[in-house]
Amino acid sequence: MHGNRFTPVVDTRAQGSNERACGQNESLATLRQTEVANATGNQLQPVAETTAAAEAPASQNASITPGTSPEAITCDVVIVGCGVAGLYCALNLPCQLSVVMLAKTTVDECDSMLAQGGICVQHDADDYAPFFEDTLRAGHFENRCESVDLMIRASRSVIDSLIGYGVHFERDEAGQLRYTREGAHSRARICFHDDTTGAEITTKLLAAVRKLGNVRILENTRMNDILTSENGASNQRCSGIAAFDAAGRALRINAQATVWACGGIGGTYERSTNFPSLTGDALHIARAHDIALEHTDYVQIHPTSLYTTEPGRAFLISESCRGEGAVLLDAHGRRFVDELQPRDVVSAAIYRQMEREGSDHVRLSFANVPKDEITGHFQHIYEHCLAEGYDITREPIPVVPAQHYFMGGVHVDRASATSMPELYAAGETSCNGVHGKNRLASNSLLESLVFAQRAAWDIARRRGLAAPHPQTYAEHPAGADAQAYERLCALASEKLQAASTRESEETRSHLATCEADAQNDDATHGDKAHNAHSAVSRRNDGAHVATSSCYDSSNGAYDAASSRPDSTHPTPRAANPAHTTARQKEAVVA
Repeated sequence: MHGNRFTPVVDTRAQGSNERACGQNESLATLRQTEVANATGNQLQPVAETTAAAEAPASQNASITPGTSPEAITCDVVIVGCGVAGLYCALNLPCQLSVVMLAKTTVDECDSMLAQGGICVQHDADDYAPFFEDTLRAGHFENRCESVDLMIRASRSVIDSLIGYGVHFERDEAGQLRYTREGAHSRARICFHDDTTGAEITTKLLAAVRKLGNVRILENTRMNDILTSENGASNQRCSGIAAFDAAGRALRINAQATVWACGGIGGTYERSTNFPSLTGDALHIARAHDIALEHTDYVQIHPTSLYTTEPGRAFLISESCRGEGAVLLDAHGRRFVDELQPRDVVSAAIYRQMEREGSDHVRLSFANVPKDEITGHFQHIYEHCLAEGYDITREPIPVVPAQHYFMGGVHVDRASATSMPELYAAGETSCNGVHGKNRLASNSLLESLVFAQRAAWDIARRRGLAAPHPQTYAEHPAGADAQAYERLCALASEKLQAASTRESEETRSHLATCEADAQNDDATHGDKAHNAHSAVSRRNDGAHVATSSCYDSSNGAYDAASSRPDSTHPTPRAANPAHTTARQKEAVVA
């Protein structure tokens, strides 16, 4: 289940009292550097051209280009990434700590800015168990239950904090938060700001960070390696970051604590909703330092991006459109799938439909969505489609699945700490187990914020400092929540055991059939059993999110056994250092 590991790619691309205590920061340093690495094949492959400095990350000096004298910067905490995870971590650190933040490109080129649908929240006291179970079912019950619990119970305090930073969520006529629903949710529990929730949250958090006198932001600064202090191999700890600025000058940022919040891997895919600069930098550095990774083959394919033959980032059509009534249609204008199933299920259904039709897209109709909802709630999508020549108030639009999210990443614990001391990871870079094998819609922003905050709290706690926003929820569930927690953990264990048994039985049956064939005709089938065993091993080792589904069939799941292992994965991007080659027309992955 943990196959398809990434090959290392080296050269890749407070509110209130806290603000007043930290003061105003009038001049934030701005550096310039843009590097893009690309990948090819079904697994990430090494980039053909790498810088000399990037070829052998290891110790403090190994990542510095020979013959250069790196500029040294010293701070208490360095945060790599300026999306919601990095920003919220900075806002939750004590203002006594000096903080340096790195953005690989500009601060607004982060996937947090692109999030459309919204952010989940526990709707009310009765929503703990339903929210928990929805997350488990979407994740094929491979979620880490303690992480799911922490995320849900922290959700209300996070929403309150965001509102305190000036984030505007939609409200009803009574002034109460308005909630929408997306795929695999049993009820409406998603707060939103039109169809630009991520941009609303990120811009407000960035504005708050810019007011802090203890935070310095370095844009266009590319992390190349981590610095380590070694007192023997077993005592190695992270002591900062090695990086390059716009002019290619080496930087050495010495820090007591380091936080990776530098996003996912979408830049390595031909069709992705992510920015192309997101190329899994932290993963490759982690592998070079034997830092634990988890579920690096768990990649989510979003069912609906706007189909186009033009190059560039795929434009996401939010799942909340389907939550408000938009439906998927085949070439004859007929529905072919329940649009509110988990994303992997819907993506697999779309690929099968495309294959049946010999088409490179399906259609999404907004006919059931009121026009004022389209032009209001989905204004950004409406205007983008209009610019592309589609009026979604009058006609269906062509859509196709695209790589969207990475559930795996650098393994972290409940404090967002990695296996290397003084190194933390949060957001899409990390794997805390919340999402399991497939992320529930609109859980990404919430998970990023909750566990970025927990990283900040742990950094503060280890230094005996008080965090500006103290924890308002217990570390463990109590009362009815505790009972629900135990029940759902048992359910997850039961489902995983059943899935394991089913896979073992399928493997034995397949091998028995092949061995029987081999006995009947050794000349023709002599190698068949061996080949079949290899095929089954590959399937079990690198099973993608749309297969081996243990999503409850009583809720309308598709037959996973009939789906091809690779049916929901777009083609990874071919190696292209300039990153400007036109994308090929997307079709079903063969």
